[in-house]
Amino acid sequence: MKYKNLNISFLYEVIIGFGCIISISQLGFSGIFALSLIALKPILLEREPISDEKNYWRFSYRVLLSSVIIILIFITTILALINFIPYFSKNLPPLDQILYLLIPFFIMTRGVIGFIYNQKSIR
Repeated sequence: MKYKNLNISFLYEVIIGFGCIISISQLGFSGIFALSLIALKPILLEREPISDEKNYWRFSYRVLLSSVIIILIFITTILALINFIPYFSKNLPPLDQILYLLIPFFIMTRGVIGFIYNQKSIR
């Protein structure tokens, strides 16, 4: 089963990811509760059977792979800033708060990449 309108599904992930990043930056670790809104996605959005499974799984794999690569670049950049540039390490928030942002950042990134790939596949 897949969501009937993938554009709305990916935009929902972008909104939830961005909202969770904002709530974590404002409330600290307790702001991760905003991530629970992703559980409403199957209730709010209609689903339909997958008509062409091979293309759908190829599409899902490309979205996931691109999102993981962006997250790895994000982690590498943060670690490089903390370890090699002392000026930035003083201005960054504590490392544990940065790590709390990885899950919402991944969800937001997956939504953006999925939306872009879905727009390309529609054409």
